[in-house]
Amino acid sequence: MSLRKWMKLFGMTIVIGAIVTVAGSVCIQLFNPDFRNVEASGWLSYVLMMALIGMTFGAFAHMGFFAYMMLNYIARSIFKRPYYWVAIQGFLALFVLFEIAYWTYDSEFPAVTFWAVPLGLLASSALVAWFKVSQTSAGAWIPTIFFMVAITVLEAIPAFRTGDLSSLMYQLIPLFICNGYQIMQLHKILGQPTESRPAVASAK
Repeated sequence: MSLRKWMKLFGMTIVIGAIVTVAGSVCIQLFNPDFRNVEASGWLSYVLMMALIGMTFGAFAHMGFFAYMMLNYIARSIFKRPYYWVAIQGFLALFVLFEIAYWTYDSEFPAVTFWAVPLGLLASSALVAWFKVSQTSAGAWIPTIFFMVAITVLEAIPAFRTGDLSSLMYQLIPLFICNGYQIMQLHKILGQPTESRPAVASAK
């Protein structure tokens, strides 16, 4: 990966984080009676603040992305048989989903959170993996789901401690979308052919 490609990926990730955060925040505040009479300068300040927060989410997602790439590189050098690493990623993804249910069950979160969030995250991750596989190979299924589930949740751990569903979604959704963008761009940045690539334990 060249420096130019890395800078482009990083730049687009933080831009996406800013756009998603601003769009979500503005939509929420439109239904807030306290914001209906706010002057244009107040809205501008709010949008700029949300954009900066969204860029922070994007930068954090980018850090998680490269942390996963480093983990993936090390694991592939340790496990000589690729399916071992694939199996471990599948197990960890399921473990994280059960952990979400454990964190949110009988907590300050709404009662439906303990099953709705894990299932929604799994379904969304499977959708991203489907698009990834359609552009690469079947070997990308589990690594992509692992990345979208485990890494996104790891990045969003502070939000799980708030006990507030809106705060959780406020952080989890931008991180998920940023990660989805990055994983879908990886094989394009690396310039690997999609037809001849074997089904190895990589999300590339």
